[in-house]
Amino acid sequence: MRTYFTRLIGNEDTKQRLGRAIESNTLPHAFLISGQSGSGKSTLATELAAALNCIDGHSGMLPCGKCNNCRRIYDGNYPDVKILAKKKDKATLGVEAVKDFREDMFLSSTESENKIYIIDDAECMTPEAQNALLKVLEEPPKAVRIILLATECDRILTTIKSRAQYIAMGRFDDEALAEKLLATSAEARAMKAADEAKFMSLIMSADGRLGLAKALLNKRMSDEIEEERGDILSLIRAVGQKSSYADIHSAISRFPSKRADLLIALERLMSAIRDLTIIKYDPRAKTVFFPSASEAERLCGNISSKRLIALYDAVNEAHVLCMRNANITNIIANLASKIRLATNN
Repeated sequence: MRTYFTRLIGNEDTKQRLGRAIESNTLPHAFLISGQSGSGKSTLATELAAALNCIDGHSGMLPCGKCNNCRRIYDGNYPDVKILAKKKDKATLGVEAVKDFREDMFLSSTESENKIYIIDDAECMTPEAQNALLKVLEEPPKAVRIILLATECDRILTTIKSRAQYIAMGRFDDEALAEKLLATSAEARAMKAADEAKFMSLIMSADGRLGLAKALLNKRMSDEIEEERGDILSLIRAVGQKSSYADIHSAISRFPSKRADLLIALERLMSAIRDLTIIKYDPRAKTVFFPSASEAERLCGNISSKRLIALYDAVNEAHVLCMRNANITNIIANLASKIRLATNN
């Protein structure tokens, strides 16, 4: 019996299903793979590309990971695997870039019978760009596979979703994630031995994603996460103290100014508020932001459930506006105003 997609940790059912589909030549022509950063969706896309082009048909693994094709695909140096992603300084992926990508699909392959086209940040495609992709999803060129990677699938047009097989990346619970990380990383083992509280904070920040957990082992990223957690706690304390608009605005202004980073910070803030809310009703509830329920309980003592719910709604609205490319300065000002209003309730 073959082992499939060994570079991807977890998601066993998905690996078995896709591996068998490749071997039986029944793999769909298009996929929409959904998952947060660090969830493994890019790894799965690369594994699919390698498996479709692997030349070691007798290996006990698919892909084998050792043949010339597999090695070049992993190195990003294979001409029939193409990747399109938005530029770092852009909020969207435009129609012209997608049209160029689409036209390449109709060209003859360079080496392989299988051409793989991966679109990262697929939710960032403008509606015009998504519509430009629609025709090729309806009638794909022979032996072309299209893989869309998305964090926010709600921003993908229904017409696109209906023409691609949907795959949701699974997540580990905290205990399983810690076990996997410790088994695969000497840095993680050293961190746990030196500072178990910091290690568990990293596990919780990773939110079930092994790739993100590994990235957070980097000292710079780890320090950034700790700083972000401090900013979130400062804002929550300001809410508890019924601080002025100026103080609340100042606390929010310490959040990241780049849209992608701000979205993550707002998501973590919502996780913290969620913890504080459920602790009000069940002190034994499992927390996802705070290392322990007791820490959350100490912080939420003087914040009413009504204020916490209003606070969550305000942050969620800011997150939606951020995804819709609203002006960052206006998002911060509006959020500070909504939070100030919530503190008076």
